[in-house]
Amino acid sequence: MTLIQRCLSTALGLLMITQAHASDIAYRLDENVIPTFQQIKLKIDPNQATFSGETTITVNIKHATDIVRFYQRDLDVYLAELIDGQRHIPLTVQSKEYDIQQGKASEMLPAKTYQLHMQFNGKVNTTSDGMYLSTFEGRNYIFTQFEDMHARRAFPGFDEPNFKIPYQLTITAPSINTVISNTPVASRTSADGWQTVTFKKTKPMPSYLVAFAVGELDSADITGLSVPGKIYTPKGQAHRTKFAVAQTPKILAALEDYFGTPYPYEKLDFIAVPNFTHGAMENAGLVTYRSSLLLLDDEPRLTEQSGPTKTIAHELAHMWYGNLVTMAWWDDLWLNEAFASWMESKITMALYPEQNTQAQLVQEGAFGADASPTTKAVKKEVRSQTDVMDGLGLNYSKGESVLQMIESLVGEDAFQKGVQSYMHKHAWGNAQADDLWEVLATVADFDVPAMMKTYLDQPGYPLINIAINGDVTQSRYHLAGANVKAQTWVVPLAIIYKKDGEIQRTSLFLDKAQVNMSELAQAQWAYPNDNAMGYMRWQIPAVQMQALLNDISDLNAREKKSLLYNSDALFNADKIPLDQHMAVLDALAQDSDPVVARSVVAALNDLTYLVDESNKALFAGFISAKLSPWFERLGVTEQTSDSNDVSRLRNAVFGMLGRYTQDAEVMKESKRISEKFLKDDTSTGRAIASSAMRSLAVNGDKEWFERFQSAYFATTDANTQSAIGYGMLFSEPDTIRKVLDMSLNNDVSPANVLRFISIASEAREDKDVLYQWLDKNMEKVTAKMPAYHIARMPEYVSASCSQHNIALAQNFYQQHMDKYDGMSRSFDVAQDESKQCVQLKDANQGTFNQYLQGTSAHF
Repeated sequence: MTLIQRCLSTALGLLMITQAHASDIAYRLDENVIPTFQQIKLKIDPNQATFSGETTITVNIKHATDIVRFYQRDLDVYLAELIDGQRHIPLTVQSKEYDIQQGKASEMLPAKTYQLHMQFNGKVNTTSDGMYLSTFEGRNYIFTQFEDMHARRAFPGFDEPNFKIPYQLTITAPSINTVISNTPVASRTSADGWQTVTFKKTKPMPSYLVAFAVGELDSADITGLSVPGKIYTPKGQAHRTKFAVAQTPKILAALEDYFGTPYPYEKLDFIAVPNFTHGAMENAGLVTYRSSLLLLDDEPRLTEQSGPTKTIAHELAHMWYGNLVTMAWWDDLWLNEAFASWMESKITMALYPEQNTQAQLVQEGAFGADASPTTKAVKKEVRSQTDVMDGLGLNYSKGESVLQMIESLVGEDAFQKGVQSYMHKHAWGNAQADDLWEVLATVADFDVPAMMKTYLDQPGYPLINIAINGDVTQSRYHLAGANVKAQTWVVPLAIIYKKDGEIQRTSLFLDKAQVNMSELAQAQWAYPNDNAMGYMRWQIPAVQMQALLNDISDLNAREKKSLLYNSDALFNADKIPLDQHMAVLDALAQDSDPVVARSVVAALNDLTYLVDESNKALFAGFISAKLSPWFERLGVTEQTSDSNDVSRLRNAVFGMLGRYTQDAEVMKESKRISEKFLKDDTSTGRAIASSAMRSLAVNGDKEWFERFQSAYFATTDANTQSAIGYGMLFSEPDTIRKVLDMSLNNDVSPANVLRFISIASEAREDKDVLYQWLDKNMEKVTAKMPAYHIARMPEYVSASCSQHNIALAQNFYQQHMDKYDGMSRSFDVAQDESKQCVQLKDANQGTFNQYLQGTSAHF
């Protein structure tokens, strides 16, 4: 061995030792000290930047030790002690990694029950994490968001989901404020302008479900529930809750019926929160929502009803799945969210058929992210808060898709029976995904755990290929040029095929790389995704695809949509040429079903990464030729007879024409609609109004910016603000800077900062202006934004199809990403997405331009 080799060997050995040590660092509490009950007392004034508190936690020490560990973050814990009868045993506290605090006693502590008592001070968060400040119409409010690891920001404790215990809160606050929490009030006393409110003890629950609010709140009763309920709002807003009040009782009743058990908590209150990072949070007995979901018109337009009803159904489903039965650790968060999303769809299909939820293809929301070589398995190691949030969207969409697939295989009644059995077995406790698969296996005639592991314990999804001779093969789907690890799945195939002039059906559990199905040999066509329930992509020979298009009327709306999206995916994987994909698009563009027509608009939008200055005039003509007939048929005025699908198609067509063409009639209507909406935000639907404003902005009329900005700040209606913000797609550099500056305005909530930055990023092909602005303002931006948005910022604002922009992003984030938890991972994801897009653009640009030139004679 040479000297260099010995040095390298030594360095490698040291590196391996260092890595082993790093992996051994505790990121969870041990199970020697177990909490059984926690009392929390807080003194909070919404008009003060600090708060104080104390907590007493009943703990059982199983084996003699001198160490007690707990969590806290950004708190000043100035007293920590164990109480054993009359004895007070001081703890010397030392901070460890992952927010773990190690309290050391000066003596060995025998195994028995103690009271862990702590006193602390803290600062109120201003970025909508933990216990945080929200300002609305000049008043300050305190709200909470403790999922996933933020309870430790408000009080020290055992902030892990597997420590599921009762809590009791006591909050002292100025008497002018309303104080609410998870449970009803047990007692209230007042003195010297302050009140002290003690709430009833909760049922066992994880710390992330603890919630409270303090502020001048109004409320409206929710009548017709199985328990008492109210919707709380900022002062003066309770009259805007009529729609949510009317819908909640029937949603809750439907869930109680499905689970076969009553709602498990003493009350059901909602809060409309003006500054909220996420959509809603399922705190037991006190669900928080973005105010836009609860503060609505008395009778919202049909297109504006689905968001609120689906979110209410989702959060109330969590009362059983997530709250009554809780994951053991954050690596199973996906199942909480997947089940609530699945239940949300099931409830809305039953109660709101006019929303046509059954036509939605949930899996399409997951396929993009899950195709990336950088994507992680849904079931992954979780150590920190940023690990939980990494790939969060797949928890919902991929997870729901897999649950839909299982239900379609075992049947609705059997699946419901399995779910009820699971709930009964694990009520008030913790469970893992394997516990659910074990129960579902008892009602299924296939190996549920084996199939689930292939979808959840590895990333990605299969591409199924059916050959003329009946060979059925699988490989991992990936975009053109990407390198991915070879994998196989247990793929349930429900196949429709036409042979000898007759349409037939067959099924297969494909659990190996290749099998032969003799019945498919020499079929005229095969469609291996009956009712579009599969989590996969698929391909058949070109001659079979043409035959399938000739029989397109034999497919339902879901299957037609899936066919088109599948074709788009094959094109992006370089499995089919552009003209074959456009043949599918053209065939479906003739469909009269608005559900299918809207999928055509979506597929056209998927091609816009190939549009630039050199071909945008040709693309405008192409889009006009495809969509103008729908525009002429639908117009821009919503009719009372319109279905939800017709209204959504109208919005999609108008938005696409406004963004990519300068059609005189579209521009005329955009101006008319914008004028009316800015004067009266009830004059038209917000979706079409935002498209109209965006049309004016994108076509260079920068004079509209001042009007949009004035209207934005003149209202406190979150839905109207969202519509105006979406419309601010100005591309002129000075106006982009003004849009970016809006994000730092005090009247823009922290939860909405990223929205303005994202709009500005989208507005212009080159992102020089964006990064110049961020270079000057990054410190202000990150001081205001929630932690989740900071971590995910590259994915939201920095993905691009341009080498120039990739270089800008690299230069910018190299200076910043190591300062913020999770940002480096998000940067890697955004860079990978960008590089894949560049590869696709390089591969497809010439063909696309030729296609546009070849079709130009038709428009």
